[in-house]
Amino acid sequence: MATAQPPHSAPAAESVPPYTSLIAAVLQTQKLITHQLNSTLRPLGLSFARYEVLAMMIAANAPLPMVRIVRALDRHPTTIGTLIEGLEGSGLALRTINRSDRRSTLVTITDKGREVATSATRALDAVALADPRVMRRLHEDLQQLLSATRRASTAARGGHHTTAADLPGGRP
Repeated sequence: MATAQPPHSAPAAESVPPYTSLIAAVLQTQKLITHQLNSTLRPLGLSFARYEVLAMMIAANAPLPMVRIVRALDRHPTTIGTLIEGLEGSGLALRTINRSDRRSTLVTITDKGREVATSATRALDAVALADPRVMRRLHEDLQQLLSATRRASTAARGGHHTTAADLPGGRP
């Protein structure tokens, strides 16, 4: 009689192609980092996703069309709408109709949003995820991996760049 295996037992290391282990490590690292960043930002009433929107608006230093935020952050339009709705509800951003194109919605950061974003940036800068030298090396390597993955994705889609929103289930 065979012994039952746990339902989620990991395959033997020698049977797993090296890239599968890499992908699993990247995804687990992403989850841990996201958790750490969200925990850091929670006292400010933010998630990292909301912070990304605020940071983008500060960098632009002008009202942004929602479609530009969608494209820049590679999120589904509904997700960006929900994030901005939350920022608006907290008094950190405002939505208005674009007067030059009434089909477009503009998003503007408020003074309170700037203050919160500045505090959030200071808090995130203080987060020590790993040794700074390791982080610099990883940043360079991950940028190369990201570029190669985008090229492969574009080639596989016949020249059309695949975004996370294009994938089954999209990325919230």
